[in-house]
This record gives sequence, C-alpha cells and structure tokens, in this order.
Amino acid sequence: MGPVQAMSFDVDGTLAGADSAVSARTLVALNALEQHGIEPIIVTGRILPAATQILHDAHCPGIVIASNGAVVGDGTTDEVLYSSPMPTALSRDVIDFGRQHGLTVTLFLLRHMMADEEDFSSDFLRDANNGEAVLIGPIDEVDPSDIFKIMYAHPDPNYLDELTPSVLERFPDFQRSLPNYFEIVGHGEGKQKALHLVAEKLGWDRQCLAGFGDGGNDVNWLREVGWPIAMENARDEVVEVCRAQIGHHADDAVADFIEVYLDVHFSSRPGCLP
Repeated sequence: MGPVQAMSFDVDGTLAGADSAVSARTLVALNALEQHGIEPIIVTGRILPAATQILHDAHCPGIVIASNGAVVGDGTTDEVLYSSPMPTALSRDVIDFGRQHGLTVTLFLLRHMMADEEDFSSDFLRDANNGEAVLIGPIDEVDPSDIFKIMYAHPDPNYLDELTPSVLERFPDFQRSLPNYFEIVGHGEGKQKALHLVAEKLGWDRQCLAGFGDGGNDVNWLREVGWPIAMENARDEVVEVCRAQIGHHADDAVADFIEVYLDVHFSSRPGCLP
C-alpha cells in the first residue's frame, strides 16, 4: 500500500479490543499517523462524545463519523459538522416492530443513548461508549428530531439470523453490525455518505484513503476507499469487498499495521501513488 492522505477506522471489532477499549498502543499509533501527515478518521456506530474521545485520548486532531454516519464532528473542538435525524414515521415504525419481535430497542441521540429497560446490551453499549450509560426511560416520549440511529439487540444471534429476512423486508436499510445487533439510520444516510462529505470538505481523493472495518455496516463505505482492509474477525461480506485482511481486533492488529506501515513509508508525505 502506497502513501495515503488518511486512514479511516471503524471502532468496535476493529480499532477497539475485546474489552471495547482502544488500547494505549493503538492510541500511540494513531498519534504517530497524524505526526506523519496521515489524518486518522473515526468511522463508528458509537455516539459522538465516545467517538471524539478516541482522538482526544490519542492527542491528535481529526474527523469523527458517529452514529453510523448520521452525525459528523470535529474531533478537536467537538463541533457538529453534519447531522441528520431519522424521519419521525420511520423511527416510530422501527420502535414498534422491535417491540413486537421481542428485541431490545436502543435510541442513539446526539450525545446519549436511551432504552426502555436495562438488559444484556446496556453493559456492552456502556463499555463501547467510554462509560456513557444507556439512559432508561420511556423512549416513546423522546423528540423524534433527536433520534439519529436505532439499534436492535437480542442475546441469541441465531434468533437474529432467523429474523433477518423479516427485518430487511420491512426495513431494507437495516445492517447487521455485530452478531447480536442490527442498526438503522435514515434512508440515504450512513457511513458511506458521511465519508463522501468529509472527503469533499477536506479535498481528499477517496482513492487515496485506507479504511479498516469488520461489520456489515462497514461494507458500503469500504467500497468507497482505495485501500479497504478487513479484520481477521470480519464478517464474510466485509472480506469480499476488501483488498487485504489483517489480524484480529483483540490482538491490536490495527496498531501492528500502522507501525509496520510507518516503518516502511518512513518519509512518506500525504498523497497517492499514480
């Protein structure tokens, strides 16, 4: 892989380890990227504060794409650069369908998450969002203009496998991000669109970007970069669209890659090989 202008990273299952935390070694690697003129971009389903915290911890500037692309922020100032809430009718239908099928329904607001009750996914989402607890309360009372993403969860992935045809028939935009989770944003929104907006804003050629991911919600945006890279633990549909595959997220594989890349391209400058 030649010189690139930026590297884009999904977080859970990619940048973060098995404990949902981004390791100190990986944070150092992100900082080293920035020091070499390669901007790190966070591309995640996490809420905005949890996404920006990664760059704060790495002590480097950058752009964050949060809530599966429904929110874009400046990782230095925490300024919201773009946001697109789900249409009211869609969010209400998604909530009702999830309840009818015994699924945990979690709303992703701009800076918080909310569910009707605490269950197995509450701990995971808290750990995956830097300790930000899922607020428990009547989600029907949430202002629809504050809902950017909705997540379905179930403790049995096999149940979600069986339910997939019905979910996608009703809501084709749902994506299977992790074995126990489905996620949806407004139609036409997503990590792909957000990456387009970021590249256009910063004047980047998407063919000069690298991207790393593992989940179903990474497929579309990985197709848009010149160097899509799958994790060892990636879903099959991710591996199919990528040019390379690296190690497991639990083994700091992204840090491994960055360290070797910077060693090989020691004097690289932002740009793209012809």
